[in-house]
Formats: sequence, structure tokens, C-alpha cells
Amino acid sequence: MRHEGSAASKDTSGDRLRADRPKDLVQSLERGIAVLTAFDAGHPTMNLTEVAKRCGLPRSATRRFLHTLADLGYVTSHGRQYELTPQVLELGYSYLPKLSLADVARPHTEQLARALGASVSVAVLDGADVRYVHRVNAPSALAVSIRVGSRIAAHRTGLGQVLLASLPPEKLAVYLEDSRHASGAHHLGPAEREQLTHVLDATRKQGWGYVDQLLDVGVRAVAVPLHSRDGSVIAALSASLHSAAIPEKAMIAEFLPRLQECAARISLELRSGIES
Repeated sequence: MRHEGSAASKDTSGDRLRADRPKDLVQSLERGIAVLTAFDAGHPTMNLTEVAKRCGLPRSATRRFLHTLADLGYVTSHGRQYELTPQVLELGYSYLPKLSLADVARPHTEQLARALGASVSVAVLDGADVRYVHRVNAPSALAVSIRVGSRIAAHRTGLGQVLLASLPPEKLAVYLEDSRHASGAHHLGPAEREQLTHVLDATRKQGWGYVDQLLDVGVRAVAVPLHSRDGSVIAALSASLHSAAIPEKAMIAEFLPRLQECAARISLELRSGIES
């Protein structure tokens, strides 16, 4: 139960705790949640009277709920002021493992695709390939057809280059020496390995990747990493568009900041062990 809006609107929240609710509801639990969710960005710290007013509860009941939440570690007090503790985040984290990477990314990528008018993809490294786990197609179809589940040689995509650049040196060395992938292409030759090494070094240093007509003619893409709670790279996010639609410099200048912002939002919701 979210409490948003002006203080005046909060005064009516007690109507939701009325006596004619179904008899099998646990009113004390509902009131405890009301107290917990009374804190928001506009009211991060409140005294007893303010909390009681926002919840529509008596001061005596509000005091008991605050003391209980404090004992459980969800609320802390400084003098007469109360505020939430970071422990409240665990209430949401317990649900996140049930979500797939695609579930977490979907609302963010759909918004980004609309804003950029581009195709937006999320992929993970699967052996020597990238495996697409989520994709939002641009209004106008690109030359290349990619679907969820598609596998493409990692070094041929911006997503893959970002993921390869995040590998430990020993794992990257194995990839460069033995880069067979789903399409059955041959090993990278010495010149190709050297060129890819330079590209990955640059990608690693700048923290993002850019490819121009590498996967298919006319397709450009900018890609950034997605991080788990421990900071490791677990996936990559990209936006792609036909080269005729936007110049290279303009694409990087416009797409990169928005991709990084989107990646930051998704990464905040991710945790180690999430299913892909």
C-alpha cells in the first residue's frame, strides 16, 4: 500500500483501515505495513505525530508499531525522529530471484526503445557466443533478424565485445585461441585476434562498445554492461539502428548516456544468481 501525494491526501488513508473490511483480514498487519510505507522520498524522516497523521492511526498504536519495526530492524530513531533502515530492501530482494533477467529488464528496455526509436537487446555470454535473452524491436525492421534465444559469435556484436572485455585475462585468452561458435565458423586468425584484442582493450577502458556494420550491412550498435550486486558483469545491453538513420558521432552522443542510465536502473534490480 503506497502513500503518495500531499499531506492532506494522507489524512484520508485511515479510511482504508475502516471497520467494515472483511473479517478474516489481520488488521494489525495492515496497520504495520501502513506505518512502514508511510515513509517515502518526500518524507524520509518523521516524528510520531507525523507518522500517525499520514497513516490515520492513533498515536498510541503508531508508537507500538514503530517500536516493533525498530526491534525488527526496519526502523531506527534519532531523538524523536524515525526513519527506515536499509533492511527494508530485503523485503524486495526476496522476490527478485523469482524474476528472470528479461522480466527485470523489460519495462526499462521498452521505455528506452521508444525514446530512441531503436531496437534494444539484452544478451549473456554463452560459451563463445552471445545468447539473446530479451529484445525490443525498432518500429522499422533492421536488416538483421534477431529473436530471443538467437546465438551469435560474441566478437561480431557490440554486446559480445562488452562481455568479452569483462572476462578475466585467462578466460579471454581461451576465447581468442579457440573461438568456435554456434554458426560453425573457423578459428580467428592471427590478424583477427590482434585486431579484436585492441578493440576489447578500448572497450574495457571506456566501459562501453560500438560496432558499425559488423554483424550486418547498415547496422550500428552501442552496448554497455549490466552488473550484479557484487559488481560483476552478468549481461550486456545494446541499442541498434540502421546507419542511414543517424550519423555515427550523433548516435554515440545520443544513445550512450541513455543506455548507461537504463543499465544503471536495471543493474540496481539485479542480484547474483538471477535466472537468464
